[in-house]
Amino acid sequence: MKRILMLSVVSSCILASLGCSKSPESTNSATAVPTEQASAEVFSAKAAKDNLTFAKNQYLKLIEHVESSRHLDVKEGCNATPETVCVPRSQEGDEIHMEIPEKWTNGFYPGVLWKLLSAKDNIANWQGGEEQKLYETALYYQKTLFSESKRGSTHDLGFILYDSFGEALHYDGLDAKTRAEYVTALDVGRATLATRYTDDVGLIRSWDWTPRMRVLTLEDGEQVVDRYTIANPWTYPVIVDNMMNLEYLFASDNARYHEIAFNHAKHTSENHYFYDESDTDKQYPLSYHVFDYGANKPGNWQGVGNVSAWARGQAWSLYGFVTVVEAMEQAEIDLSSYPDFKAHLSRLYGSIEHLLKDDKVPYWDFFAARENAYEYAENLSDDTAVFHGILSLCSKLLEPHILPYVGYRPMELEASMLSEESLERLEGKVNWYGEKIIQGDKLLPCGTKDYPDTHVKIPRDTSAAAIYAAALYRYANYTKDKNEREQYAGLADKIMAKLTQEYRTDRQATGRESSYELGFVLSEATGDFGNGGEIDTPIIYGDFYFIEANMRKLELESRQ
Repeated sequence: MKRILMLSVVSSCILASLGCSKSPESTNSATAVPTEQASAEVFSAKAAKDNLTFAKNQYLKLIEHVESSRHLDVKEGCNATPETVCVPRSQEGDEIHMEIPEKWTNGFYPGVLWKLLSAKDNIANWQGGEEQKLYETALYYQKTLFSESKRGSTHDLGFILYDSFGEALHYDGLDAKTRAEYVTALDVGRATLATRYTDDVGLIRSWDWTPRMRVLTLEDGEQVVDRYTIANPWTYPVIVDNMMNLEYLFASDNARYHEIAFNHAKHTSENHYFYDESDTDKQYPLSYHVFDYGANKPGNWQGVGNVSAWARGQAWSLYGFVTVVEAMEQAEIDLSSYPDFKAHLSRLYGSIEHLLKDDKVPYWDFFAARENAYEYAENLSDDTAVFHGILSLCSKLLEPHILPYVGYRPMELEASMLSEESLERLEGKVNWYGEKIIQGDKLLPCGTKDYPDTHVKIPRDTSAAAIYAAALYRYANYTKDKNEREQYAGLADKIMAKLTQEYRTDRQATGRESSYELGFVLSEATGDFGNGGEIDTPIIYGDFYFIEANMRKLELESRQ
């Protein structure tokens, strides 16, 4: 039975819109001179090839920085043992952030290199040794991921394995022995991923960890950041990102894997979507980030609030169902009892088209720029999973100019949302703002005083835009319906024109010089806002999907 949760807060937006017409201006907007291509929202094959050549040159630059240990943000865990290999992930300050092993993003770095290698015929200006450098680097980082194929404690094996080992199989320069090893690693990983599926629930479980609230305390004059358990944690959480695992299972002729993937898609389509209160005709389904199948409640670990439209979540939703619709043609099981996935995908396309009507690169959450965005952030309905990251995101964790959403202010929460053990630990402690954290039955993680008015920029998320474009081109390449092809590709072209003209790191915009010099491709991605991490900065997976979108654009052009 489909679960639709209508928002309890009253929107001040125009009734027919999923966004408000009045939005804060970015203080770091692109200043590139408009071209005929950008003004017409046209994206050409020539532009796609130029983007791929730019990406190749950038990643050769990034490789050189890493190999020379230059401009690196290296955490303590990276030096735990001589064998510990950390992986480029994002930009932190003016440095390349190196991620420790066993993180969900670690497959994207070799994945980017494999993509560039497989796209080599559409990349210009190859210099002697460049292809070999990309190849050797990809091989080196790929070796660090073999052990991940047996790590059953994570659902992210699609990102870690399929977006690296799977990408490598597209490169014609891969030798037969290595290719066979990669195929085996993928097979082992599929079997491991399948262990996270439960027949009774019909979904792949996302997380094993228990959600905790980050609280900032002053201890003996020192600023401390620690985590505290909440009173009602989820029991069977499934996040919409998990839709991106399904292609990994579909890329096998194993009927059991197909059954798992289609069942997961079925329950996701039925439970993970809601309609904005202004969408009275229920035309535009929006995806929650997380659904707890234990408590039967939706929510957002990421996003402005428990009921909001996290931009990258909508991207995982769209892309995931593109892969489901493709897989139906080669399904190894009977699909007669399953929902109409094609109709669901069409509705998701309509939502993305509608959400992007004012700007093709979204705010990190589509609700963040609404005049009443703070109401979504502070809405703690009993019908949803109570806790989400924004609740304890204090201003001192952010750069002074960053604004998470309109109306951003300290929150007064119910102390009962934390466990008894957490409340005992926090008793008598003060926060970084010099106020007691627990006052009666209230919890004040960020104090009570207004935040500085320097917080003015609501970040956008180019990684979400790149995923939209890659998904749209992918479906345009798949569909046999000419009108659909033109519709999906047309929207993707507009997104890519915007990203290319205004968000490449070589475009003239204040503050992007270091991103270009470090070797990144796209600026202004947003990662984990609720934890104050990777905000308004290049992130590897944004580059990954931007490269993919260019490749799929060229594939489409070659068919016409």
